[in-house]
Amino acid sequence: MKFFYIILIVALSSCASPKLFTEAALNENLLTLDRDSITLKQVLEKNKGKKIFAQIFASYCPVSQDSFDDVLQFQKENPEFSFLFLSVDHSYYDWKRGLEYIKPKGQFYYIPEKGEGSLGKFLKLKGIPRFMKIDENGNIEVFKTSKVSDQLK
Repeated sequence: MKFFYIILIVALSSCASPKLFTEAALNENLLTLDRDSITLKQVLEKNKGKKIFAQIFASYCPVSQDSFDDVLQFQKENPEFSFLFLSVDHSYYDWKRGLEYIKPKGQFYYIPEKGEGSLGKFLKLKGIPRFMKIDENGNIEVFKTSKVSDQLK
């Protein structure tokens, strides 16, 4: 019986959402709008002291496109957040072209490794759009939600 409880505890804890980014995820290179390289760690340091609303999206994805109206509404209601948009578009050029149609404002970065890199694997990135909430110290408060919801406030 003791063995059963140990297995149950391990199984439940492995399903728990992480509260901190792994070092590998923090050190993955992203691209800025100017095609400069920046790590997630640098992005989080740049926003230290602010709550962060993060969206992982692709500009070609119809579900991502539909979500931007909700994000825009969330921005209006929650101006205290920093807004971080991480794209997994097919290419840097597709991403740049797609940004012309995105209404929300914020910090936009491209993830060249998409779901195959350390960040994508950490996020268990299988579907988009994906939303996260990160606190003022870079800790993850909401690891995964597929919709803009009250849990992000």
